[in-house]
Amino acid sequence: MKAKDISNLYLFCQSVECGGFAAASLKTHVSAPTLSRAVASLEDKLGEKLVHRNAKQFQLTTAGDEYYQRFAALFMQLNDEWTQLSNSQPVLTGEIRVSCPEPFADNFLQKMAIEFMQLHPEVSVTIQFSAGTERFFDEQIDLAIVTTPPHASHLIQRQLFESPLMLAASPSYIEKHGQPEQAEELINHQLLSGNSLPYWELKEDEKAIRIPYQPRYSVSSLRLNIDATLAGAGICMMPRAAFEKRAKRKELVEVLPDVECPTGKAFLVWADRKLIATRVVAFRDMIFERFGQSAEFLASINSERD
Repeated sequence: MKAKDISNLYLFCQSVECGGFAAASLKTHVSAPTLSRAVASLEDKLGEKLVHRNAKQFQLTTAGDEYYQRFAALFMQLNDEWTQLSNSQPVLTGEIRVSCPEPFADNFLQKMAIEFMQLHPEVSVTIQFSAGTERFFDEQIDLAIVTTPPHASHLIQRQLFESPLMLAASPSYIEKHGQPEQAEELINHQLLSGNSLPYWELKEDEKAIRIPYQPRYSVSSLRLNIDATLAGAGICMMPRAAFEKRAKRKELVEVLPDVECPTGKAFLVWADRKLIATRVVAFRDMIFERFGQSAEFLASINSERD
């Protein structure tokens, strides 16, 4: 195997890791056209198509996936061995792109990102609001926090935490509209929503019941939904940890305490078909560590107004 082949194979693995030539160019300091020519040369050498690529797509073929899986780990191992022999720790550099629902950034992830960038001055973090993983690869996302686990086979997920949910309203709302006695009465109430689900799935007297609803007010922010609940706008489903501190001050009351609500969950997602960068691994591990304190996070929602 010639040195040129090894170089082309390395640039191919870097292009796959970054999700395309443009992103790989920023990491490797090699121009995108040069990266493209390197992969084309490798394909000619192997007699195999490795990547389907055009202006909007960079997708591995079956052969490309096999070559990447076989050789990417070797390059990573080589890098680790080099670092150990040079007796120095690698300096984390580059961008980390994270997507998550707004409450996670507002109350938790932003503080963590700032701390991480202070520890690693050559790393930048970009956070964008999203509740799903539909555009994970289009947006070149490194990590995603979602409340519904994805079903895509090429994504790895790990649960961060789970939390019981419950229904709540302000005393002023209950005084004006009354306290529902049964779950089906919720249909006649003003419901607040932070997602696009067509119904609430509840359990009453051990019987599953679905409450269809068109929310009177909908905003993709749990914090703002809680604000709206405090203002008397309607009934909201929220984490119990976020409710309890408000209940102590008699700002919120529980609605239908005998009705069982679903359990809220959060998952961290990343891609399994690319060699995850060291900076992303470090930030991912920080998230795992901090979300071990999930009760603290849930109780912190809306805390800046306390």
